[in-house]
Amino acid sequence: MQMKLSQTALTLILCAFGAALVLLSMCAGRRSARHALGMISFDSLKIPRDSLVMFRGNQYHTYHGSGKVPRKVALCWKFKTRFILEGEKEKRGVDPKTIWQGVAWSGQPAILGDTLIFGSCDSYLYCLDKKTGALIWKHKCGHSVKCSPAIYKRRIYFGARDNYFRCVSLNDGKLIWKTKTGNDMDSSPCIINDTVYVGGEDMNIYCFDANTGEVIWKTPVAGSVESSVGIIDTFLYAGSSRGFLYCLSTRSGTILWSFKTGSDTDVSPVIIGDTIYFGCEGGTMSCMDRINRKIIWKYRTIGRVIATPAIVGNRVYFGSGDGRMHCLSADSGRVIWKFKTDGSIWGSACVADSMVVVGSRSGKLYGLTTDGDYVWSFPTGALVNTTPAVIGSRIYFGSHDGYLYCLGQDTVNTNK
Repeated sequence: MQMKLSQTALTLILCAFGAALVLLSMCAGRRSARHALGMISFDSLKIPRDSLVMFRGNQYHTYHGSGKVPRKVALCWKFKTRFILEGEKEKRGVDPKTIWQGVAWSGQPAILGDTLIFGSCDSYLYCLDKKTGALIWKHKCGHSVKCSPAIYKRRIYFGARDNYFRCVSLNDGKLIWKTKTGNDMDSSPCIINDTVYVGGEDMNIYCFDANTGEVIWKTPVAGSVESSVGIIDTFLYAGSSRGFLYCLSTRSGTILWSFKTGSDTDVSPVIIGDTIYFGCEGGTMSCMDRINRKIIWKYRTIGRVIATPAIVGNRVYFGSGDGRMHCLSADSGRVIWKFKTDGSIWGSACVADSMVVVGSRSGKLYGLTTDGDYVWSFPTGALVNTTPAVIGSRIYFGSHDGYLYCLGQDTVNTNK
């Protein structure tokens, strides 16, 4: 009897030990999975593969491109847009005969799967087949669409120069709702949890309900807000034309603090942890501790800075109005290299595959190495003020010549 009890006890002990081993293995697996997940950048979790759903890809503006970048660039396709005149009714101090054409400053295409969305100065929002450049649909507005559109839950959100902020269907471009604002919107929407945050040239920062277009709150600030807002936790950051960087509560729109930058701040802030990078038209790029509002470093250029920087590793890449691309140390602001293009730089650079891709107001798109060496340039017929989308071994960008271009290694179709 005693022997049988011992055998039973031993069996129970062995079973328990085996179960413990299985449990430990499962826990280790979970820890490994969590560790593996932790190795993936937060940005890659937010951005679907080969997609770009808002300006600079996410709420921090840290997405700077992905995929292969061609060392010998070729035209895959180009899509022709129209043009409009300023018109008599605008009353904005612009000659009524002024021609609006092409893709304007800050206009980066949005991409979801095989669908590409972009706004044009001709007053249309366009939806194209990303692979061929074929038109799927277009949505007519009352004036130019200059901002980078955002895609959220198969809807597209964008502002236009007719003073309306719109939501249209990704499927067919039909209007879902529109809300009247006080002026134009160059700012690209940032959408989180069914809530849209965007700056306005009517000197307000807006918060909309993404489903209805209802204004949840709007906060007046000093100057127009052409930068796209950056958000981390419950804090919203945006620059203004009167030389301020603002921090607002995303919940209430309350201004928590403002920082005097010294000049027009159109650059969209880039947020990395407790650090924020921003530039000013006075010719500076700054790195600031956003918690204590202390400037870590400030770098001065000769020309104006309205391009959002790309922060890659420990480097900061951005262009300036004197035509130079700058590469700085992200820690100290020390110059690593500079490259002179043949025109002023307004658009933001993309960095991927050890390459830097940036447009110039000379009408060219440049490809440089991340060490600052020239590789190629692609000419267009007018200013290139836009931010390219570098994704899936293709480069998509607009020019004021009225075309949206797709570049790659191979050619597909040169006219649409």
